[in-house]
Amino acid sequence: MKAGDVVRWAFVQGDGQRKLRPAIILGQVPPYNDWLVCAISSQVQREVKGLDVLIDTQHPDFHRGGLRLPSLVRVAQLTTLPDKAIQGSIGDISPATLALIKERLRNWLV
Repeated sequence: MKAGDVVRWAFVQGDGQRKLRPAIILGQVPPYNDWLVCAISSQVQREVKGLDVLIDTQHPDFHRGGLRLPSLVRVAQLTTLPDKAIQGSIGDISPATLALIKERLRNWLV
């Protein structure tokens, strides 16, 4: 796995059920080599303009990312996952889109 990969992970919902959810790897977190990821949501109506990144059917990374529906990269919804929580890669995004996500996160944090 590497930064920019779109992966599936077992998200624990409020009712305790696990659901496979997509996320984008931002990078590896030392020293245990966990992964920092951004959540991906198909709830595009919840877009936070200037923060989230919309990947719809017109976006060049839509098919490349393995997404089935127009989706939002929820830039501020971060989590750190161990390798065992990741259920494999479904695609990836371009270096340009990864850079945009990191830029929006950086700008939001300052």
